Amino acid sequence: MEYEELKAEYEKTSILLNLEVNKLLFKEFPEFYKQVEDDCNIDLAYVMAGEFTRFLLEKYKKNDLDTVRRGFDFIEQLHLNKEHKIRELATIGYLESMLGTDLSRSDNFLNFLGVESKKWWDKLNKFWNGDIMALRDDN
Repeated sequence: MEYEELKAEYEKTSILLNLEVNKLLFKEFPEFYKQVEDDCNIDLAYVMAGEFTRFLLEKYKKNDLDTVRRGFDFIEQLHLNKEHKIRELATIGYLESMLGTDLSRSDNFLNFLGVESKKWWDKLNKFWNGDIMALRDDN
């Protein structure tokens, strides 16, 4: 297979994987789906990741910690997925969207992170502090 064919197949696979993530997200959080279905391009996984971060922040401010925990459990499951593109979405899409938010500055934030998400949160912060190799996937 030539480079362009490989690249096209990789992009197609990435798009399909991201669509599957969005389907799971909407199934797990129907309230979130109702909130975004008319306002956003729900096919774009990284857009949905940012929107979901805002959704979790709203829930945190309303002290709906059960929903916040479930949201972080969802992100943890993405980090544990065998597909690199899904793990990348979990870090770059979901966690990076949280950088600098009230939620990420709260005392409880690290308690919401699962083990794998915490590992990637630390790597993400190292990256933003100048370690350009920090986000290498060790899996």
